[in-house]
Amino acid sequence: MSEIIKSAIVPYNSNQMLQLVNDVANYPEFLKWCTKGYIKERAENQYVAGMAIKISGVQVEFATKNTIEHDRELTIMYMDLVSGPFRQMAGEWRFHQFPEFGSKVELQLQYEIKSQLLGRMFAKGFDQIAGHLVNDFVNRAGVIYAEH
Repeated sequence: MSEIIKSAIVPYNSNQMLQLVNDVANYPEFLKWCTKGYIKERAENQYVAGMAIKISGVQVEFATKNTIEHDRELTIMYMDLVSGPFRQMAGEWRFHQFPEFGSKVELQLQYEIKSQLLGRMFAKGFDQIAGHLVNDFVNRAGVIYAEH
């Protein structure tokens, strides 16, 4: 099983960063490997999101159930696999609000690819993508929130 843990401190508040992560439909605008993002169903504090991604010429689609919990200065979004090319996949986005300035964004992601053939071709590319996800969202925040 692969595991990714990445974090960044940003000058944006935790709600702004959570909004970017929840804006799945706009992922193709700034994640070059994402060809489609969509919300399948939505409830009060959770939703099922799907995306199509293309890595090393291989296109796959997967979906996760995302559950959001707020606790004062910390917001956590839990991600659990619904469907896709993974044997297992689970993760958390954590958004820590600092009292004076900005926030800390953290991603923890664990996954295992189902198919060994797909695994070899796809896993290395997915490892690279997952390793850059936090930076991709930080860069997107700079584009979106620096304008305001």
